[in-house]
Amino acid sequence: MSLPCLETARFHLRPLGEDDDELYVALYTDADVMRHVGEPLTLRAASRAFNKVVTFNRREDGGYRTWVVVDRATVKTCGLLALVAQQGASEIGALIWPQYHNDGIATEIIRRLMDFAFMECGLDVIFTRHLVANNGAEGLMRKLDFERIPTVGSRDGEVRWERIRQRWQHHG
Repeated sequence: MSLPCLETARFHLRPLGEDDDELYVALYTDADVMRHVGEPLTLRAASRAFNKVVTFNRREDGGYRTWVVVDRATVKTCGLLALVAQQGASEIGALIWPQYHNDGIATEIIRRLMDFAFMECGLDVIFTRHLVANNGAEGLMRKLDFERIPTVGSRDGEVRWERIRQRWQHHG
């Protein structure tokens, strides 16, 4: 399946493309953006990662999907959203510019991505991870009805959350 655009009430999620290199590199090298994710990448590492992700986004197997989050009202780019197959499930990840934190963006776009993952991709399990110190992510995961699971498969200092299709179907 080719990567579709996704819509929410406030955001247009379009597939990451070759013209998005500046955005991708800027997000992944920004210390404030990365503080709850991990060490910022170097410019060179971020550029190499971008080239891989753009290539993955073109593949039909759907193992790695990345969207650019665009505010529909202002047409400003707010960040990136990804769905990555790994560890027998698919991980949801979002990098949002700090000025857009606490505005409900992550809640809205992750809800839409969960619907896409379960309804359109037929996935059974999605998960997310964040550093223990990221209290905002913990609140977000609880709001989105993810279940905190043991740290098996997570790096030291991380918290892992999971949502299964059956739980999503019953709770919406």
